[in-house]
Amino acid sequence: MGRSLSTWILGVVAAAGVAATAAGAEVHGTISENGKPLPQGVAVKLECSGGTAAGSTDQFGGYSVKVSATGDCKLVVDYKGASLSLPVTVYEKPSRYDLVVKTEGGKASLARK
Repeated sequence: MGRSLSTWILGVVAAAGVAATAAGAEVHGTISENGKPLPQGVAVKLECSGGTAAGSTDQFGGYSVKVSATGDCKLVVDYKGASLSLPVTVYEKPSRYDLVVKTEGGKASLARK
């Protein structure tokens, strides 16, 4: 009886591990420009080798994107007719990336705050 209980526990633990991996990870934070939050509805994408996920900013410039992959990814913000991107690392646990849109010489770019 002890052996089948051990087998059952190992099966439950393994299934939980698979579910946690399949759930993926989250990248969230805020995006601002000149000290003010970006408007609500600005498109935000997270492009990873294992897939792409999309979201948008809220009324406070906040965003949250969940993706099934982890590792090196690219965060892309479509703002004022331009696709601004920044490399990010996605971990199994939620990662916070607070970003700013900077404009130099008429060209916009995305940077960490």
